[in-house]
Amino acid sequence: MPDELTPRSEGARSGADSEHVGTEIEPILTVPPVVGVSKPNPILVVDDLTRSFGGLRAVDVDHLEVERGAVTALIGPNGAGKTTLFNLLTGFDRPDTGRWSFDGKPVSSPSPDQLARRGMIRTFQLTKSLAKLSVLDNVLLGAPGQIGERLLSAPFRSRWQDQEEANIERAGELLDRFNLAHMRDELAGTLSGGQRKLLEVARALMAEPMMIMLDEPMAGVNPALAQSLMRHIAQLAFEGLTVVFIEHAMDVVTGNSDWVVVLAQGSIIAEGPPWKVIHDDEVIDAYLGRRRAGAGS
Repeated sequence: MPDELTPRSEGARSGADSEHVGTEIEPILTVPPVVGVSKPNPILVVDDLTRSFGGLRAVDVDHLEVERGAVTALIGPNGAGKTTLFNLLTGFDRPDTGRWSFDGKPVSSPSPDQLARRGMIRTFQLTKSLAKLSVLDNVLLGAPGQIGERLLSAPFRSRWQDQEEANIERAGELLDRFNLAHMRDELAGTLSGGQRKLLEVARALMAEPMMIMLDEPMAGVNPALAQSLMRHIAQLAFEGLTVVFIEHAMDVVTGNSDWVVVLAQGSIIAEGPPWKVIHDDEVIDAYLGRRRAGAGS
């Protein structure tokens, strides 16, 4: 792990008032580990969010705030409602009740494309790469506001050539960052599962998000690539990006997050720094099965 990433993870694990704790996460370290607690500078605020499937309440969140610039892990047993919560917040599903704001502005009638343009980008547990396009073209798909896609501008290369060249340069930088530059001209379908995860994150970053939400980014990834991906995620947070990720592996959670939110049966049962949450009795009970799991992964 690069030296610049060590202070963040070491400070987070110790929970100490260490001189090594980065200034980016110092505010969140002062927040008490209480469900629904207010954060110093939240980028996402959720209230009274519910979603039921038949008679089963999959999500029931009274209040949640996500701190800007921090790495927040969303954990919970299988069926706790983690992915359902992601789907609601990013417009891929509709809630029964609830309201939320992003970057200080209310989210009304959310759709994935509208939220993406506002800076909320998500990835999926199952990768969504376009197998018949090159790796470079997959990343270029994420570029926002492409003039060449407009009907009146498309026939006139002079109107969009400079932007396209800038996009290609940025896409190349992202591929280099994720160690995929040598495969930029290969079809995305030839990538391994772990490489497709990296590609999906690179494409998400191409959209220039303020917050990126990763649904089990480590699932199906070999340990070497998983370690590389988490280094990149930590670096993104150091650069000011807000990161929220779903994860089951507790070593990944404790080693890479600043704040942890725990779901069980669709409700938040605990939140706080990882070194506190993992010792919470209710969290331990939920993972050991003494709480009956609900529906929705």
